[in-house]
Amino acid sequence: MKKLITSILFFGLMTNAVNAEEVSIPQFSAIFQLETSDEASVAAALTNFAQSDCRKSMPTSIRIMAESFNGDEDITHSVIWSFPDADAVATSFATFASCRAWADTWAVLSQQADYKSNQLFKTLVAGGDYTQDGAYNVWQMSISDEATYVAAYEKLMAAQIKEGRLNGGYGLWRVQGGANSDVTHIAFAGAKDLSALLSNTNPSKAFLDFQKKVAGIRKVHRQNINTVLADL
Repeated sequence: MKKLITSILFFGLMTNAVNAEEVSIPQFSAIFQLETSDEASVAAALTNFAQSDCRKSMPTSIRIMAESFNGDEDITHSVIWSFPDADAVATSFATFASCRAWADTWAVLSQQADYKSNQLFKTLVAGGDYTQDGAYNVWQMSISDEATYVAAYEKLMAAQIKEGRLNGGYGLWRVQGGANSDVTHIAFAGAKDLSALLSNTNPSKAFLDFQKKVAGIRKVHRQNINTVLADL
């Protein structure tokens, strides 16, 4: 039986990871991951909801992601709800109970989408202007020494930015709930579009050095490429 995703993924932001000139990165987000063969109906239902009065009263933004290249994973889309703080999360989700537009959207999605994931993440590192990104590399990993990995990751990001190899948003998330032996952390790096994302495919010296440093504490389970379908 087809079901709408009811899983919520929250991630906390380390405020010192964002430079003053960069966009304000949400403290929390909810990610709904699903499988559908009718992208148009799902996107239309969410777009209609985004135009409703009750959605406009919610302090949140909505982004629909297409899982463009993800190997044998059966998830086709992710819907990301972003919030400035914990109060915004509570306010937004409390609104659903009395929102007819959401009930109508739920009815469509329950027929057109299958629920696939349920994980809770916390952001360990974040930076860049994710609102300008149209495509992302996403790494699903198992990390055994988080502190060492975070230090190496922050050094890598600084080097990639300095060399002009990273111009979009980036981040490192810890799985806070729903972790398994394959995936304990997720990292991502964005670009304005798929063409820009693929323009720097050759690894830099900093990246090769990074791989050597984390080889004994990290195992990459999957590397995906996701693209932004819509911002609502």
